[in-house]
Amino acid sequence: MFGSGDGILITPTFYFVDKKGQNRQPVDLYYHSGNKRFIRIGSAEDTEQRLVTLDTRLRNVSKQELTNTAGTLWKLNGATGNQSSYVQQFLRDAASKKIYVGGYDGMLLPPQLRTFIGSMQVPSGVDAARANAAIQLWRGEYSLPAAPYAVPAGFNVAEYGRTHKLDDQSPIFLRDGYLIVNFNIETIRNRNTGQPHLQYKNAPLNNQWQLEGFARSFVDPYGARFSLLDGDVAFYHADLSSYDDFGSGGTH
Repeated sequence: MFGSGDGILITPTFYFVDKKGQNRQPVDLYYHSGNKRFIRIGSAEDTEQRLVTLDTRLRNVSKQELTNTAGTLWKLNGATGNQSSYVQQFLRDAASKKIYVGGYDGMLLPPQLRTFIGSMQVPSGVDAARANAAIQLWRGEYSLPAAPYAVPAGFNVAEYGRTHKLDDQSPIFLRDGYLIVNFNIETIRNRNTGQPHLQYKNAPLNNQWQLEGFARSFVDPYGARFSLLDGDVAFYHADLSSYDDFGSGGTH
C-alpha cells in the first residue's frame, strides 16, 4: 500500500449506553452549525469538512521520518528527476498543505497523510525502499461536534418538530449516559472504496481487535460495568459538551 490511490477508510457508528454502561442502543447524532439547527450526521445537510496537515507541532512527526518517506517514494515511483528537490518539496507540502479527509460521517485518509517507518538497514539483495514502505503510519484526527444531540437510530426529529416544541432541552434527546463512537477501519487500494483491500474487524480469516487483545469489558472508577464491541474507540458524556470545558471570569 504505497500507491497514490491508496487510503484508509474509517466509518463511524454511534451508540448510547446509560450511566451504568448498560442498555446499549444505536443512535443518530444531530448538531447545530451557524443558523442551521439539528443537522443529522450523515444527511445531505451535514457538510462540515475536516482538514488535516501532516507536519504540525502537536503531531510530532520527525523530520527524519518524513525525509525517509520522501526518499522511499521517489525510489518507488521510478527515481525520476532530482531526488533532493523531490524530498524538499515533500517536506514543504507536509508542513503546509491542508488535506481533506472527510467529515463527521467518515474519513478517507489519503496517501499525503502516510509515512513509512520500516527498517532502512536491510541485508544485501533486499530492496531498502520496499522494506521501508512495508511498515506504515497513517495519521488523521476525528471528533464529534461540540454539542451533539442523540436520538434512537431512525427517530424522525423533523416530524417530531412539526408536532412538538423542538429545542435543546426536548425530552427526545438521550442524555443520562454516554455516547460511544465505533470505528470500522478498512484499507483501500487504487481508489476502489467498493472493495476494501484489508478489513480490521470483519475479515474472513481474522479479527485484529481480538488478535491485539482488545478488552471486551471494563469497570469505570464509579463501579459501572461496560460491555464493548470490536471497534469501540471513544466515549463522550451525553449530557456535556466541549462548551462545558470553558468559562470566563474576572478579578475585579
